[in-house]
Amino acid sequence: MGRLERIEEKLIELDSKVDEKVKKKNLSFTRKIQRLGKKADKPEYVLVQYLTQKQKILFIVCKVVSGNVIVVNNKVHRLNPKKIWVYKKQVWYIIREIDREPVSNENVELIRKIGRSTDEDVPLIKAVLGAVSKKQTIESKNLWIIIGIVVVGAIVLFMFMG
Repeated sequence: MGRLERIEEKLIELDSKVDEKVKKKNLSFTRKIQRLGKKADKPEYVLVQYLTQKQKILFIVCKVVSGNVIVVNNKVHRLNPKKIWVYKKQVWYIIREIDREPVSNENVELIRKIGRSTDEDVPLIKAVLGAVSKKQTIESKNLWIIIGIVVVGAIVLFMFMG
């Protein structure tokens, strides 16, 4: 077995270990959401994905105060049933620490007007992927040319030595 084959086997083995760790991590994440979701099943509680200023994401079960208001870390946030997010059977709000309103996709027209919409990304992505694939084919051609030169050089060297 050659050295290159052993390296490839090691890479495949490492990839499978990484995949297993990612799957386990995702399972624990969904279990956490499910556990908190069960606590939030009561009508006076809601599950909140809280985005902090320190770039942390916290899942919290909050008590609803006065109909459509929750308090997290002494900050008041409003709830709107139109801004609910769903993952499988779990329902929650995504709330930023710095904003009173939950995160939603309601302001689509505003985003399009500003020019931050991703609607026109499809042609751009196709163009970029096309350029990348052309570059890869050029690199592979260069590799074969180099291998051919090395083989011809080796044959010529053996002819003069032998």
